[in-house]
Amino acid sequence: MKHCLTYALTLTLLFAVTALAQTPQWPFDRAPISELQQSQKKVFAHYFSPFPISIDNKPPDQDYYQRGFLNDDGERNKHLKYGGYIRQRPLPRLPRPEQDWRASDMREEVRMAAALGIDGFSFDILSTPSQGGHWNKLLMMLDVVKEMDNGFKILLMPDMMAGFRRNPEELVPAIVQLANHPAVFRNDKGHVVVAPYNGQQQKPEYWADVRKQLKAQGIEIELWLTFQAWWKYLDDYGPVIDGFADWGTSTYSEQRNWRREALEKHDRKGLPFMAPVRPQDFRPKNFHGSESKNSALFREMWHTAMDHAQWVQLVTWSDYSEGSEIAPSTATRHAFYDLTAYYTSWFKTGKQPEIVRDAIYYFHRVQPTTASASSPNQTKPFKVIGKASNEIELLGFLTQPGTLEITIDGQTHRKQVEAGIQSFTIPLTLGTPTFRLVRDGKTVVERDGAWQITDQIEYSNLLVHADGGTADVVRDYSAPKAFKLELKFGKMIKPVTTYDKTSFNVVTGDPSAVTLPTEESDKASQVEDGKGGFTFTMGPGNSHKGGRLEFGDHLKLEDGQEVVFHVKRLEVDNGGGWVAFFFTLKGERGSLNITPRTPEQTYVSSTLPKFKVERGNFSVEYPAVYRIRKTGDTIEFLYNNEVFFTADAQKAEGLDEIQIFLGSQKPAARALMEISAIELRSVK
Repeated sequence: MKHCLTYALTLTLLFAVTALAQTPQWPFDRAPISELQQSQKKVFAHYFSPFPISIDNKPPDQDYYQRGFLNDDGERNKHLKYGGYIRQRPLPRLPRPEQDWRASDMREEVRMAAALGIDGFSFDILSTPSQGGHWNKLLMMLDVVKEMDNGFKILLMPDMMAGFRRNPEELVPAIVQLANHPAVFRNDKGHVVVAPYNGQQQKPEYWADVRKQLKAQGIEIELWLTFQAWWKYLDDYGPVIDGFADWGTSTYSEQRNWRREALEKHDRKGLPFMAPVRPQDFRPKNFHGSESKNSALFREMWHTAMDHAQWVQLVTWSDYSEGSEIAPSTATRHAFYDLTAYYTSWFKTGKQPEIVRDAIYYFHRVQPTTASASSPNQTKPFKVIGKASNEIELLGFLTQPGTLEITIDGQTHRKQVEAGIQSFTIPLTLGTPTFRLVRDGKTVVERDGAWQITDQIEYSNLLVHADGGTADVVRDYSAPKAFKLELKFGKMIKPVTTYDKTSFNVVTGDPSAVTLPTEESDKASQVEDGKGGFTFTMGPGNSHKGGRLEFGDHLKLEDGQEVVFHVKRLEVDNGGGWVAFFFTLKGERGSLNITPRTPEQTYVSSTLPKFKVERGNFSVEYPAVYRIRKTGDTIEFLYNNEVFFTADAQKAEGLDEIQIFLGSQKPAARALMEISAIELRSVK
């Protein structure tokens, strides 16, 4: 049985009059993501789960990328013969504070990928459900994509060379488990699209049976097999598939010549084609790399796809073991990522995006392919697949004609070029290059090369390095990135701007302008802006008296709701004793309290009826968000996104009033807490 979509040979655009997004980091302004997603032309990035942004959430100079994969003695000298498992890594970041940092990293990857205008990740499913591991990463990714709900989807790509090779019987149960997940990519008919990698590992009869078994369980699929050399298999597999993909070549000369010709000369059985697009391929553990001619392979594969394909698979987003990644990384930075944004829009709309700002990108290896490794551990040279090309490339996106310049070893090379996309190459020369776009005698864009080219090497490295961009946005790669915490909230019920009564001395003003008090006062102070912002202070002199803010009927916590306190800062001088703030949930029997104590520590207390520490000090940082949540018979306290305390039904019974209290042990103590907002939200 064959279920084949009919694809128009020409793309009818849905983007008649479009407000383009301002994307100053790119040479063009991208159409809105929602409109790019409406195109029948689809683009997916192959996601390889062994290489997430971080493997262990440690500082980048101590993490597993650095210790295990990049070093020649990593993983107990496993990679000593070739100088490390990989030659670059995802752009490093500082450790994330949240417990679910893996999901946060996935959200960052989805955000970056979705910004390109692509439709989703083709997720390489390396493990079966019974094996766990990478299967669990898939489940996490699906939930992340569902939560983000931005139109990005996951194309299921079971790897028939990995877990399903020895356990092909697990494929149908695996798809059954995933089929109803809203993050899974489906065709226009709602059928789940399945695109197995190296589908030729199983016979056509197997795939016909997979379809039959799934249909018997009410699951319709659209089957796109991914082949190695598609023309060898289409006669046999054509009757059982709906479309096909190919993993493609990694050398420019092969792609430019007979790979393109194969699409013109071989019978494709009327099936739609998902074309591969690859930046490069370098595998240290195999002692070889392919000749991509800098950016030429990548651009040529895009043009082949535009001429012959309905879909594109970027090979890859994150396979660092093959050096084929386009994700922002330490040696290719944002270069291939930026080019992907441009060519994705071109492919999806059928129209070359207008270049509205000048940009330059450069590409080169950091050593000649003839350089000899000095390390005695590398016992054989690395092989270049294809004819080696030792060149430096400057790729310009020009709004007007200009001059491309490369300066190296005291000499400047120039090329006069017209507007548009222009490539300028010179022989690979030892030294550190500088790159420019010059127009009318003035430098429009300039980039100093980030890497020295040398033939004095310890190990061979065939990876093409790259960087560049527009003059409007210069990215900083000098230090690891610190991600802001991504807070997840339910629907706003109301901002809390009024209260019932207070024992503080109330002053109207700007809460952010208040400082830690130094002069004695007889009463703690409350500065409020009337919009829900408060700053509470006490001391010296009044500290032990403290203050209380009661919300009464203005804020009652009901089932399925949470109170959210956005705490901007906390400053404390304990005066030789303790200081404590209390975010209190109380009732007739007593209270449960989130108790910030210092700028670094918070604990949980109760008075049910006597004072008790329910959970000891744990680490916090400000700004922070504290939440008091009620679901059914349970009360939960959250710091940012994390639950740090749960009260059972007996303790939670009758608690629904919210108060804020401030007190200390010694009169000499001083304290300040600024709350930028208080909100009542639904839990979901």
